[in-house]
Amino acid sequence: MLGALLLPALLLACQRAEPVQSGAGAVPVARGDGKTLRIFMWSDYIDPQVVKDFEKARGVRVVIDTFESNEAMLAKLQGGGTAYDLATPSNYFIQTMVRAGQLQKMNVQTLKNFHNVAPGFQNPGYDPHNTYTVPYQYAATGLAYNAARYTPPRESWDLIFGTSDTVKFVLLDDPREVIGAALKYLGFSVNSTRVPELRAARNLLRTVVAKRGFLGFDGGPGTRNRLLAGDIDLGQIYVGDLLQGAAENASLKVFLPREGTTISTDNLVLLQGAPNPALARDFIDTVLTPRVSAAISNYTYYGNPNAAARPFLDPLLRDNKAFNPSQADLKSGRVEFIEELPPGRPPRLFDRIWSELKSR
Repeated sequence: MLGALLLPALLLACQRAEPVQSGAGAVPVARGDGKTLRIFMWSDYIDPQVVKDFEKARGVRVVIDTFESNEAMLAKLQGGGTAYDLATPSNYFIQTMVRAGQLQKMNVQTLKNFHNVAPGFQNPGYDPHNTYTVPYQYAATGLAYNAARYTPPRESWDLIFGTSDTVKFVLLDDPREVIGAALKYLGFSVNSTRVPELRAARNLLRTVVAKRGFLGFDGGPGTRNRLLAGDIDLGQIYVGDLLQGAAENASLKVFLPREGTTISTDNLVLLQGAPNPALARDFIDTVLTPRVSAAISNYTYYGNPNAAARPFLDPLLRDNKAFNPSQADLKSGRVEFIEELPPGRPPRLFDRIWSELKSR
């Protein structure tokens, strides 16, 4: 389990620009021409200057298409059509993609810069020996607030999961995050598949979504905007999404609840049938260089798994307690990595809980 490993908490920074992505139509890619690299990744997830510099240095074109969920990514890949070289799935989707025959081996021993990856991100439980993955960015989940209008009396999930109904709040529109937070508040693992524990989380969440202060489910950017507008007091949010707003408004704050929270890693993977695998590996090696890796985190505001990049990260964010889970937190499981659910009944249980919550 990656969450049980020691890893330096390396983080992120500022200066955003417009995202680089392709248009709606698929651009034909000549297989093996070595001139076009197509990447399928989360939206606004790479510094455009990194892309431009790679294109100029190699004399190639980089085309980026985006997705908003792991499920949407996998559905498009399984549907065929556009041939991508690289994608950025989350850690708990890796083995699903392996079983679906979507990935080819990474052969990290051929990457000259793989040694820059922090030890805690090497040989992770979701991909032993990094057979298929190179870690790209990571994200913890916390509770955010606008200090100009609300100051939380304690750093706890109890503010929204407790019996009080005095704050206005939203939860992430993500089943693993919401159910995971409830499990953590109750003292269980975010990856629990035990029926009594999931039943307890379901019962807790039933009371939470029935509160007057509950104002729905939202994504990270939406939650950030609602905090800025003063519509809510607290919002469950990915740390990186909050930082994007905090760079412009210092009143936006975030903390990791004392009961514990979730963390996940997005990875660069080489897709089966990639038209230009050699160019894809060259791009990965470039991303693993310290300054390039830091530039990406300084743009995305997400955590950096590259130990060598740490000196080039923005000092304010690099040293911010809320965005740097301690080694003790990671080793103890207080900050716990979301893992893939075993096939069979567990995914159906999570789906059932989530469907009930969304229909209330």
